[in-house]
Amino acid sequence: MSRLTPGVLLVVAVLAFGQVARRQEPLVQARRDFHIAKGEPLENTPPLVAFTTVALGGFRGIIADLLWLRSTQLQQEGKYFELVQLADWITKLEPRFAPVWAFHGWNLAYNVSVLFDDPADRWRWVRHGIMLLRDEGLRYNPGDANLYRELGWIFQNKLAGNADQMNAYYKRWWAEEMATLFDGPRPDYAHLTPAQADRLRTVYKLDPVIMAQVDQKYGPLDWRLPQAHAIYWAWRGKPYARGFEALQNDRMIFQSLADAALAGALFSNPAEDVFIPGPNLAIFAKARRAYEEALAAQPDDKSIPAAHRNFLKTAVIILYTHHRLAEARDVLADLRQRYPAPEFECDLDTYVYRQLTSFLSDMGQREALNMVSGALQQSWFWLAMGEDERAQGYRQLAQTVWQQYMKTRTDPEAIQRSGLPPLDQLSVQAREAVRATLQTVAARQRLAGQTAQ
Repeated sequence: MSRLTPGVLLVVAVLAFGQVARRQEPLVQARRDFHIAKGEPLENTPPLVAFTTVALGGFRGIIADLLWLRSTQLQQEGKYFELVQLADWITKLEPRFAPVWAFHGWNLAYNVSVLFDDPADRWRWVRHGIMLLRDEGLRYNPGDANLYRELGWIFQNKLAGNADQMNAYYKRWWAEEMATLFDGPRPDYAHLTPAQADRLRTVYKLDPVIMAQVDQKYGPLDWRLPQAHAIYWAWRGKPYARGFEALQNDRMIFQSLADAALAGALFSNPAEDVFIPGPNLAIFAKARRAYEEALAAQPDDKSIPAAHRNFLKTAVIILYTHHRLAEARDVLADLRQRYPAPEFECDLDTYVYRQLTSFLSDMGQREALNMVSGALQQSWFWLAMGEDERAQGYRQLAQTVWQQYMKTRTDPEAIQRSGLPPLDQLSVQAREAVRATLQTVAARQRLAGQTAQ
């Protein structure tokens, strides 16, 4: 048996390493193409990440696994602050391990935040969870659809939803941040200054080009409110979502769009401390279409028809109380056809009366706010038309609903958590909305008259 000399072995080793080096870049590129390695090589990373990546090598995975087991135990014991530090170490060891970023962001926004009673402290941790996913998790894992969905979920559920008793604070503080970026409900995409565009991209990771695409398909959205951001991040995740992830992604879009139709427009006046989210009537048709697309794409999903039916029922009331009677009749006819039931077999006025009577007993905050705002707009509209009695009737309806809803919410905490703004504030908002509508109609009439001449 012949023996290879050390010199021959060294030559073989060098040739083998050469072959590996030649194949390394194609393999790395293939991993990127198939989203196996979900990002570019780690560059410009924090010193600790760079150190652990190089110094620990393959041992990083073993250490991270041990820390992950410990984090599970801390989670079960409710030791959330210790868990925050542990999760931070795991992300430093394995920045490309997307599940730990998702877990860490959720833990900050949900578990840690609720340990505080002060709204500002709670918001600080919720915002920290947003920033962790947005600024770090997606930086190292830009092709991970689940991270986009987790980020969108914080906006959809924690900020836009009502489950957290501090949600009104979150909405307000987020809107104030957005107001420093652009005037009004959305950027003027065609006239953004370089400084505005740079701040949107670098600080909030919002691409104005993609924002405009989202607005074109689903808007006009009010980007001061969280529903628009839930839709944005779900949209950003669409190219990477497959299978069940794609289903969840699409669900987030149509759910947030429906929510934006019901409560996705903001009336604010900081000088008078007025901050009132209300219906975005301009996107009702797109919200209906999004539901219809979801029904067609997922015919076996039983939850979508139930959500669609509830959305249409609420839409009838909101459209009616905002004097969009033709649209309200069309939605009621759609309900009759899609979801046959005795409650829909009546004319519009009868249906609305029955629903209002039922709503008064167990309505939620959003339904009450929409109903009061819509009735007040009707009141101001008919007053402008010279129909004083009809205007007074809607004013009385708004007052009745407001009083019925607020009569069980008398202590300050309940008012802050789920109460309605004062009726006078809502009336001012409604008057301004009607005034803007009438001014637009008058301008169109003048233009039509000039064209005719």
